[in-house]
Amino acid sequence: MIHKEQIQDKLTQVIYPGFTKNIMEFGFVKEISINNSHITIELDIPSSAPEIETQLREEITKRISVLGEFDISVSISKPKMPRETSSHGKNVLPNIQNFVMVSSGKGGVGKSTTTVNLAIALAQQGKRVGLLDVDIYGPNIPRMMGIEGEQPVFLGKNIKPILAHNVQVMSIGSLVERGASLIWKGAMVTQAIEQMLEDILWDKLDVLLFDMPPGTGDAQLINSTSCSLTCLRVQEMHS
Repeated sequence: MIHKEQIQDKLTQVIYPGFTKNIMEFGFVKEISINNSHITIELDIPSSAPEIETQLREEITKRISVLGEFDISVSISKPKMPRETSSHGKNVLPNIQNFVMVSSGKGGVGKSTTTVNLAIALAQQGKRVGLLDVDIYGPNIPRMMGIEGEQPVFLGKNIKPILAHNVQVMSIGSLVERGASLIWKGAMVTQAIEQMLEDILWDKLDVLLFDMPPGTGDAQLINSTSCSLTCLRVQEMHS
């Protein structure tokens, strides 16, 4: 007789693709059902990429199979892509051709420096470039781009990015008081990221660079998923 705890233990060996945490740590496993020789595992993941789903199915089946001869079913719920390009019936970032996300597994390794250098180098080549600082907890792009203390222009609920070195720049550091502490968790982080993605009035850009938060925690996962869905929506609009 197999027990749910045995299955949970095996699922801790299934690492979510692109991260260092397993699917149990992320809380993606929603249900485990055992009915005689049939095992059903239900997952709810934030990625709509088919290769992620395939990899998870294969890895879960492989891990559970070592427990014995069972009929294993893996049900995976993914984000549904809307028919419109946004929930408000308008295009999401329709003027941006390419997205580049710069990230690292830990902080202090020069991620922001790399992002700034890439942005300025592309602008010097004649590209139309935007730079979005989504490092919620350590926004230092304003200082590195020489716009510390400058305030963006608000047009209703939308924000016009600041121009520096021929690069359109927006950062949470330009929206909060200097030295202010941000104690944000979960839904607050998600809402801030969504607003920064959708409420900024970018001009037509060849590339938008994201200075991502360090690590592989919730904020990193939210950013990656939100940006991936945005890219998919833009591609859907052009297809």
